[in-house]
Amino acid sequence: MKPMIDPARLEATEKLDFWPDPVPLANELPPVLPFYPDLLPSRLRPWIMDIAERMNCPPDLVAIPAMVAAGALVGRRVGIRPQRQTDWTEVGNLWGCVVARPGSLKSPAASEALAPLRRLEAVAARENEASLAKHKAVEAVFKLERETADKSARQVLKSKGVKDGHGDAIAAFTALTEPERPPFKRFLTSDATVEKLGEICADNPDGVMVYRDELLSLIADLDHPEKASARGFFLSGWGGMESYTFDRIMRGTVRVEAVNLSLCGTTQPVRLAAYIRESLRRYDDGMVQRLQLLAWPDFAPEFREIDRYPNSDARCMAHECYAELANLDVRELRAERNELAGSGAVPFLRFSDEAQDGFSEWRAGLERRVRGDDLPAPLVPHLSKYRGLIPRLALICHLANGGSGPVSMEATVQSWRWADYLESHARRAYASLNVDNAEAARAIWRKLIKGDLAAPFTARDIQRKGWSGLADRERIANGLAALVEADWLAASHVETGGRPSIAYVPNPKAMRG
Repeated sequence: MKPMIDPARLEATEKLDFWPDPVPLANELPPVLPFYPDLLPSRLRPWIMDIAERMNCPPDLVAIPAMVAAGALVGRRVGIRPQRQTDWTEVGNLWGCVVARPGSLKSPAASEALAPLRRLEAVAARENEASLAKHKAVEAVFKLERETADKSARQVLKSKGVKDGHGDAIAAFTALTEPERPPFKRFLTSDATVEKLGEICADNPDGVMVYRDELLSLIADLDHPEKASARGFFLSGWGGMESYTFDRIMRGTVRVEAVNLSLCGTTQPVRLAAYIRESLRRYDDGMVQRLQLLAWPDFAPEFREIDRYPNSDARCMAHECYAELANLDVRELRAERNELAGSGAVPFLRFSDEAQDGFSEWRAGLERRVRGDDLPAPLVPHLSKYRGLIPRLALICHLANGGSGPVSMEATVQSWRWADYLESHARRAYASLNVDNAEAARAIWRKLIKGDLAAPFTARDIQRKGWSGLADRERIANGLAALVEADWLAASHVETGGRPSIAYVPNPKAMRG
């Protein structure tokens, strides 16, 4: 932070030797790593790269929703224990988001990536209809059985009397078993209330995916005070293993064995920066840091027309891969299960010996970084969640590669490469706060240049104007701080008889420049 100038020296602000030379505003986004094909599981790689090539878009736009979809299918069907002896368990669900400008084909790319999941959803819908029809038939039979039991109980009470026939009458009803509605298999939903989502999760404790085209509209809606319970539900769903109970007057009690949510969507750069700033200011409860598969790719400047049929072999292999993930057999995987934990325990795999040694070394490096002082403050909680993310990605890559038994070194190396890739994109996302601050600073500076803002002025003077883009007090403060840091403005405490305010005056060198 720049020091405040002495108010007494404000009279001398027109003397150029009083002022430092202004510097450019810090508004450059840092570079990001490109998406390399070998990040992807072998059975998904040709299909994802084929889609990206035909759509002439970065593969990130296809790969992120495709990986989240794979994680949603793994869910709680099998987990990974990232240490040799402890019961620390991570399950397969993931949260991801693709950041790109409007018109960049991010929505069509995601639609292509989710095609296998939608196919599974369509098959499940037909099976649900058949099971519901059978359930209605069973209910009709149960109704007849109940009527018969009612008649039988009446006859017993009439013939034996209330006292002697009481037990037989009760037995006539207790012999009946009321049929339960069969669980509805689901894989994907896009627009559900949290109560309905709770019912879906109750039927699908192994996991379900939520996809929203403009993802931040969903997450920002959870910021409202009246949505506090919904926000808590989603936060529980990120972990993937917590139970949850809804108690509602109209719906009654809904018990969810485990809330396992995979979440994915798209957003625009300006919306992401605004949301990160507001989320860190108001909540800072880790919601934004849970979007771990966050990709903000660069686009190639040139367009290449590609007009050819899809790679049918690659598409078939990908669909088969997703179908296998949806029907994992833990016995074939040679997964272990803690029998003492009950029937709801998650079967699990561990790393192979070589992969375990490598992961332990990688994690030690991560822990040194997040406990040190070199990382930007918002990045620390984001990267700290990689201790669970990387085992999840290793598990998903292992299974999608067709592996069984201990998680392989190949899949573990893939997960490390994901860590490097994702960190570079996370750095860009948090650096976007500086870009937004620079944009606010330029908006303030334009008002000064045009004479719409007279010096000295305060932040309150700007807010009173109600200018577009300069109505938010926090954004104004950040813009002013950026101008002071770059020596475009000088700040000074001004006594007003009450709480001191901060007055700003422009650097004449910057005004002339």
